This record gives sequence, structure tokens and C-alpha cells, in this order.
Amino acid sequence: MVPKLSLSISPCRGACPVKRPIQRHNVLLHYLALGIKGGLVEEKQLVTIVDEIFHLNPLFGVCGYVCGLCEKPCNRGEVDSHIHIRFVERFVFDWYREQVSKGELPPYRPINKEAPKGKKVAIVGGGPAGLSASFFLAKAGYDVHLFESKGRLGGALRLIPSFRLPDDVLDFAIDQIITPLEINIHYNTTPSIASLKSEYDAILVSTGTHLPRPVPPFAKGFEEVENAIEILDKISEGTLDKDKYKGKKILVIGGSGVAIDTARSLVRFGADAALACLESEDRTSKDGILANEEDEIGGLEENVTFYYSRGLQNVEKKNGQLHLTFARCVSVYDIKGEQKIFNPQFDYNDLITVKTDYLIFAIGQLPDRDYLQDLPTTKDGRVDVNPLTFQVADQNIFMAGDVFRIGYASQAISAGKEAAISIDRYLQGKDLFKDRYEIEYSPKPLPYPVETIARKQDHKPAIRPVEERIHNFDLEQFGFTLDELIAETGRCLHCGGCENCQACVALGFRDELCKMYVIEENCDGCGFCIDACPVGAIRLKEFKADGLIKRIAEVDTVRCRGCGICQATCPKNGCAVKGFEPERLREQIREILGR
Repeated sequence: MVPKLSLSISPCRGACPVKRPIQRHNVLLHYLALGIKGGLVEEKQLVTIVDEIFHLNPLFGVCGYVCGLCEKPCNRGEVDSHIHIRFVERFVFDWYREQVSKGELPPYRPINKEAPKGKKVAIVGGGPAGLSASFFLAKAGYDVHLFESKGRLGGALRLIPSFRLPDDVLDFAIDQIITPLEINIHYNTTPSIASLKSEYDAILVSTGTHLPRPVPPFAKGFEEVENAIEILDKISEGTLDKDKYKGKKILVIGGSGVAIDTARSLVRFGADAALACLESEDRTSKDGILANEEDEIGGLEENVTFYYSRGLQNVEKKNGQLHLTFARCVSVYDIKGEQKIFNPQFDYNDLITVKTDYLIFAIGQLPDRDYLQDLPTTKDGRVDVNPLTFQVADQNIFMAGDVFRIGYASQAISAGKEAAISIDRYLQGKDLFKDRYEIEYSPKPLPYPVETIARKQDHKPAIRPVEERIHNFDLEQFGFTLDELIAETGRCLHCGGCENCQACVALGFRDELCKMYVIEENCDGCGFCIDACPVGAIRLKEFKADGLIKRIAEVDTVRCRGCGICQATCPKNGCAVKGFEPERLREQIREILGR
């Protein structure tokens, strides 16, 4: 059994695979940006945020362009709309990259690299998991050798169209890892695991899932049937025939981001694109489409036709075109407990036929099982990988990223980081399981009653008009300006506890975290503080004294923000916030007046 640990943090941080303290960074960026705008703070102070985020997630710039997992559970959505956290992170990265390009900052951030440990680690696969693991292991003093099957690093990140993730952005993010840490890169090679075992002290397999799932038997044998991964790969490498799809009808099968990326990319090559998926257009349904809503909207704006709740049943070729028969999909998943089981059901009385020139499958990817065939497996034929430590059986082999567990880029980054921790412990002979848990996050609810929270318009960067973007692969969405950054970070409700933030201390507003404490000899349990507390951190407890039942205030220090409203409200001086006691405040006021 994997040990579990329950933690209560802000919902955005709970949803972030690398557990970035988003509340803290919102506060820091908000006040630093205000200071910069007002001329009170030098702009270069933003580099402190760059360094903090970079050492948590060396590929944070990539996340700023294509992630956003943290946005969906944002409590602000209950009031008006969620905070655009992804663009806040992207602002930090874009600012840093611009400063480097202008020569205002050195090309790389300083990295405290530990003394060499005299041990070599082989990492097979240069995608987000492999890059992340390389960063943390090289920092820890290991001689890291990264093996990549292609001529450039990035893995599946290279399949993301450049109108969403530009090549120069990805190249810059990767170079920030590889060059300053002097990681050894071996391109165009995938050495066998057996050949690595004799030369390296530990091996991380992060080869991803670069093979497409096989197409249904009825779709085989047609030269017009293709797969999305190969198309996106050719687009990325610049080898796609630019005229092949011009004026042609293409239909992509699948409801993933890969499917929509493929359809939208071929629109830019002049195709008349459509997409058919089993999933429903109702995102509130258990069968709702899984792809990012922004990407779906982008496709609709670019005239991609969506056939929702449709499953391909047959393919025929007539008069030079493919005739596709689709049945209505009435259910995609069965629900068992909290688990969704893929089990599509169809209404075969509800059929449609669609004609197309090319049929492109985007129905998922698979790892190269031949490459993994010598690794020990479980009874069900899967590689025997521990889900907590990422170790394969009890060997010096570890596995991370999509090859082990398919997910988003940020999840692969987190997996690479955790695998690096395990490899470090393994090579030092330490316990791989110590203080490692399957963490259950209990997201904190709204910190204030919803009716008391002022509505604030969200600030989302502008996007290029459709007529401009469908003819090229230029970045489609702009980033935040300084004013937009100030406004958007100012919408944060600071849902997490103080211990998860400490931004006030970092900014010098306080010397240490301040919490309310009760002055028991003064408190008479009147309850004024309870009514005044905006976060519900105070309650009354009863006790017996001198034969009487008395009441006294009690504070929940996790919820308390140290705002001091209770202290200002109390008629009996029955509570105070450390650092804001009345006498200390008087001294500070007298000092200021004296100046």
C-alpha cells in the first residue's frame, strides 16, 4: 500500500503537478509590478521570481504557453472567472527572455551545482520528463548523459504547433537547462537498456509514446488514411509537402489536443478541415470533450467542422473520395466509483456519412514496447514500475513521463523531478520511500463569502484575428502587459494558508508570519471578532471556571491571515496580531511623525 498524506492548500496549487506556490507568486508579482510602475522598484527585481520558479520547474516557460491545469479549479471562478495563471507565468518567462536578448541580463541564471559525486546517469529520451530529470540530477553533481533519438530535444513538445509554442521559445527554455549544467547530449541515438547498464550507475527511461495506436481494421489499406503524430512531426521538422492538403477535405478522428492541433495546422496549409470525436460538446457531461477549451474555440473560429458524439463505423472509397460512416455515440465512459471506464456505446439507427479526401487518426499513442521488452513486468504485462519512486522492480532503472503514465507536459516535468530524487537517493544508498506519499489535496474553499467579494473583470491577452492567423504559424496569442499583470494578479483571492505563501515576509511587509492570538485575561467571549473575521478563522469555545460556563475566542492559525481586523474590532483588547500590538503600533506612528 502506498502511504497517503492529506494536505490543505489553495486549489490552484493543488492542481499544479509541480506544486508551484501560485498564491505566493501572485502576491509577489502584484506588488513588484506596482512598484515598478510607480518607479519605486527596479524592474530587474523581477529576476528573483524567475529564479524561484526556475528552480521549482526548469521548463516553466513551456508551462506558461501550453499548460493551465491550475486554472480550472480556481476559486475566483465562483465569483466571476478564473485567474489566467498561465499568462502570469508566461509573463515572467517572456520578460526574462527579452532581458537576455537585449543584453540586460546574462544569458543564463546562476545555478548552485553540488560537487561531483563521481557517478554517471543515463537518461533515454529528451522530452519534458528527461529534461527535468537531467536538470535536477546535474544540479546534484551527477555526470548526466542524455540520449535523444532525434536531432533536437523536446520530445512531444515539438509536436505542439508553433502558433501555440514557438520553436524559439522552446529552444530557449531547453538551452537554459543544458548549457549552464554542461549536460552531455547524444543525438540521433537510442541505445539499448542492456548496453547502458554496464557503463552507467543509473538509467532513466523517458522515451515517451511516439508510436500511434493502430487504426481500426476497416480503415486499413487506404493510402489516404494517415496518423496525426506523423503529420505534426513533419510540420515541426519542416518536411511536410505544403501543397498536399491545399483545397482538400481532411477529417481528423479524435477529441484530444493532438487532434485539434492537427486540424488547425492543416487549415494553415489550405485544407478544409473537420474533426469527429466520441465525446460530447457539453463539457459538464461525463462524456465532455477532453481537449483544452481554448483550442476547441480556436478551431471553431478557424472554420474547423466538429462532429461531436460520433464514432467511425466504416470507410469506403467511391469516386476518388473516402466515404465515412459515423454512428451516434450515446455514452463514452462508465463511472465506477471515481473512475471513468472507457466503454463507448452507440445508436446504430442514427448514422451519418461524411466525404473526405484524407482521413487522419489522432486516437492516442503507444510506447515502443520492443524497446522495453527486457524489463521485468507485472502479471498484467506492464513494466513493473513503482508509482511513488518510479523505480523498475529493484533495479538501477527508473521510468518517467508518458512511457510510464500518459499525461500533460507539466505532469511529465513533475515525474522527471520525482524520478531524479529517487535516483539521487538510490545512488547514495538512501531510503527511496522516506517522506514520499501519494498526496491527497483538499483544496481550500473560497476564503470569503461569495456575496462579499467584489467582481473584477478578468484580463486576457489579445489574440490575433482569424484572417491573420490561418495563413501562417505565427504565435496566435499575445502576452500580458505590466498593467494587465497587475490587474490579473490583483484578482487573486489568496485561498491558501499563510504557510503556503509567505509573500508578505519576502516583500518586507512583515518580519515573520503574523497570526492572531487571544489575550485570555481580557477576552470575555463577546464574539465581535467572529463577525469581523473575513476568513472564518475564529470560533468560541466554552469552558468551566469557578463553577461557571465561560466563553473565549479560539483561532484557527491555518486560516488566519493576520489582517488585524479582529484586533481593531475587539472592545476589550482581547486579541492581537503579533507585530501589530497597540503599543508597537503607537511607537511606529510616533517614529513616523517624528521624522
